Amino acid sequence: MAKFDMGAAWEDSVVLLKSHIALTGTIAAVFLFLPALAVAWFGPTPIEPTSTATFEQVMTAFRESARQSLPYQLLVSLVGAIGGIGILRLWLARTGTSVGDALGFALKMVPTVIAVQILMALAIALMALVLIVPGAAVGGAFGVLLVVIGLLFFIGLCAYLWARFSTTSPVIADRTLHNPIAALKESWALTRDNGWRIFLFIFLVFVVIFIAALLLGGAAYAVFGNTEGTGRILSGLIEAGIGALGSLVSLAITAATYRQLAVRGGTDVFN
Repeated sequence: MAKFDMGAAWEDSVVLLKSHIALTGTIAAVFLFLPALAVAWFGPTPIEPTSTATFEQVMTAFRESARQSLPYQLLVSLVGAIGGIGILRLWLARTGTSVGDALGFALKMVPTVIAVQILMALAIALMALVLIVPGAAVGGAFGVLLVVIGLLFFIGLCAYLWARFSTTSPVIADRTLHNPIAALKESWALTRDNGWRIFLFIFLVFVVIFIAALLLGGAAYAVFGNTEGTGRILSGLIEAGIGALGSLVSLAITAATYRQLAVRGGTDVFN
């Protein structure tokens, strides 16, 4: 298996972002930007603890905010998954594909995408159960040590699996695999011997996106706030725009990773 080329993958990501820009931009606006904007404008406002709140009160406020926003976030994720598969279908198609065909295909693949997410969540939960819970059950100084060691292994495994399964969505979009396990197995095979290189590539891009989002989001919050009215409208616009752009870049780097590995691993040729 040839070594994954991060530079070539980034160049291909830029090419993908520029291709079908009118079509992918429209899908991103409808499926990535507008749902996030609707939640930002009309969803629950995060609960902000007072400056004198205790740690437990802060955590209670955080849990309550998470509970209130969970249904909205699940809906946004589902709509975003449809748009994401549609965009990947446009990028990876070897022949001309219309927006209608791409979105129709994406709707058919929703159960597969959901099943993949459930399987990944179960895997993460199982790893946490095996690596972290035993140390917490032991207690004491030795238990804390076991928790720290288990947590380090857990983070490392999550990072590795993130890379190895990063091409699952492109595999689904390109090869029309309805079986989630088959899609995961194909991603695992494609990324063989390149797991940590792929992780480094995706991680570096995500760091840049995260820093940009943090700076712009923080500036928007500092200037406009998050109160009802103009502040929430403007902050919501900026946050939704950053989120949509970040999601589009994320799709591009996974698609570029898949295109490089699929071509080198077989006879497929992309346009």
